Amino acid sequence: RKRNSIKRIKKIWIKKMLNDFFTKEIKFPLSTENYLSINKLIKEENPDSILASLNKNLIKEYLEISIKSENLFFYICEHKNEIVGYALLARQPLFLIREFKPIKYYILLNLLFSFKLKTIMNILLSMSKIDLFFISKEKKDIIDKTLNLNLLAIDRKFQSKGIGKGFVLNILEDIKKNNNLETITVETFDKRAESFYKSKLNFYYIGKKLRFFKNLIVYKKNLL
Repeated sequence: RKRNSIKRIKKIWIKKMLNDFFTKEIKFPLSTENYLSINKLIKEENPDSILASLNKNLIKEYLEISIKSENLFFYICEHKNEIVGYALLARQPLFLIREFKPIKYYILLNLLFSFKLKTIMNILLSMSKIDLFFISKEKKDIIDKTLNLNLLAIDRKFQSKGIGKGFVLNILEDIKKNNNLETITVETFDKRAESFYKSKLNFYYIGKKLRFFKNLIVYKKNLL
């Protein structure tokens, strides 16, 4: 009985805590302080992403383009007026290249000057679609034509508390209101992230993308 009581108290506490977190889609410029908060999250929680390889000013430009775009969805998770999480989604993966054409040369130069050769090679793999070599045509069509969760991060002090799951579910519910989207895909090579998408959000494996030096595992979830 005591153990059941502790579990019940824990569930009540988690539910109450989740009520203190808010999901917001951002469609207007953020303050300098907010950009710095997101920059910190990118560097700490998505260190292997292309975005984390860029300098502070270029990250800000990247985020501003994401916020203004009609084909990208940029969300934040707030707790007590502090940004503790963010997510970037694309209506289709192609928009993750097309929307950033105005700054593509700045990104390339920044990566070259930072000696991020592995990142550059992975970008070329993606743009040439060689990375889809081991994926069937049917699954390629799914990946190419579906909503893509490109980046997701929650401040580490709020991880493993149900915040990330709630954040993603809130985002998907909000996107479905105004968009005719049936499926979503996500890619990761992180074992912990794989477990999160599979066990917490019911994504399932559909293939892998070639990368230097660790392949990306692709997962899918039906939204209907």
